[in-house]
Amino acid sequence: MKVRAILEFDLEEENGTPVILVERLQQAAGDTDHAIRHRLMGAGFLGGELLIGSWTLRTEVVAAAPSDPDPPP
Repeated sequence: MKVRAILEFDLEEENGTPVILVERLQQAAGDTDHAIRHRLMGAGFLGGELLIGSWTLRTEVVAAAPSDPDPPP
């Protein structure tokens, strides 16, 4: 069995304007990938004696708004 956690978010400018430039969205996806790989997974985050044996991270820019509660295939 596995644990699956999905992070999906809209991106906005400080004034609340939605970001629509693909370059900005791709940069945000890359920054998110880096943060999870190096800060969260690299530093460890589980308490007790739990270890993560293997993990997969996928980051992508999608055209649809975050609303689908079902995980990707």
